[in-house]
Amino acid sequence: MSHESDSEELRAALTRIDRQIAKLVDDRAALILKPPPPGSSLPPRDPTAAVHDEDRPLPKYVRAATLDAILSDVRRACAEAGDPLRIAFPSAWENDAAAAAVSRWGTRATLVECPTLESSISATQRGQADYALVPYVVAGDGFHRATLRALAATESRMTDCLVAPAGRDAMGLAGSTERPHTVFVGRGCRPCVTTWLAASEARVVEVGSTSEACSLAARDPGTWAIAPAATGHAFGLTTRESFLADDAARHVVLALVGGRPPSRTGHDRVAVVLSPHDGPGALAEVLRELAEQRLNVAAIQSMSLGQESSDAHVFIVVDGHLTDRPIVLAFERLRKLVRVLKVVGGYAPTAP
Repeated sequence: MSHESDSEELRAALTRIDRQIAKLVDDRAALILKPPPPGSSLPPRDPTAAVHDEDRPLPKYVRAATLDAILSDVRRACAEAGDPLRIAFPSAWENDAAAAAVSRWGTRATLVECPTLESSISATQRGQADYALVPYVVAGDGFHRATLRALAATESRMTDCLVAPAGRDAMGLAGSTERPHTVFVGRGCRPCVTTWLAASEARVVEVGSTSEACSLAARDPGTWAIAPAATGHAFGLTTRESFLADDAARHVVLALVGGRPPSRTGHDRVAVVLSPHDGPGALAEVLRELAEQRLNVAAIQSMSLGQESSDAHVFIVVDGHLTDRPIVLAFERLRKLVRVLKVVGGYAPTAP
């Protein structure tokens, strides 16, 4: 058999498989457009979706949404199939870190609570954690200065950004239809769910963390836990009620610290902390150097790394990847113009 015949058979086989996949996607999409059977626990059909006429092709947006859902499930399954990951986080940010970690890695994430932001980062250096999740951008407050100071003082770098889910859910064991007699809530979570708790008739028990609340609720079908859905699912709980947290408008982006340098995505950013020399025009000279390399400054913010006036620094985010030649050249030249230059890390622009 010739190579040409082999190629034709391969193409024909691939075409048959592609048609089978397309048929399965259409079948799944058609089910999405039908209301669930009476008494089913499936979520109701999207009221904005058009009713499907089986004699007419499915709308393209339905196929696209179906493929997105399938790929999301596949990515999550792949993430959970790997070795467990130890994720360090500062205790004050448990709710945001836990929700983001479980959303990204599922049950693969093992959370390591640390007393401070600095100890969370150092846990990755001591081998006590694979990554650290620390606040990077908080809506209304901008870049988190404590994180920038901690990264500037160590050799650790941020390699990605994760958005913390803002919603909250009342999570309970599947099968129980009764209202809970007890609701467990983590100490750090309680301030942002006071409205929901005030309307609940259940006894409220405050525990040390959201993870502990979910663990307790998983043992008793008469109890619920207040947690992000992703966190509750990791403990085998299902969503019983969903509601907006009192601080739902507070948008939090977390920096992922540790691991390999970020891969090139084509829409990357690099964050750097530098300290210009004293004198008029010092900062303008820094910006001029970046402009000469045709680098776009996406964000700039002044900050202090200490108590003295000489500790004044500037935090700058530029578009590009750490390995891009213009960035490499610009940073080489800037090191001759400034007293200190520390690359904080690189990431794709999930965050500002």
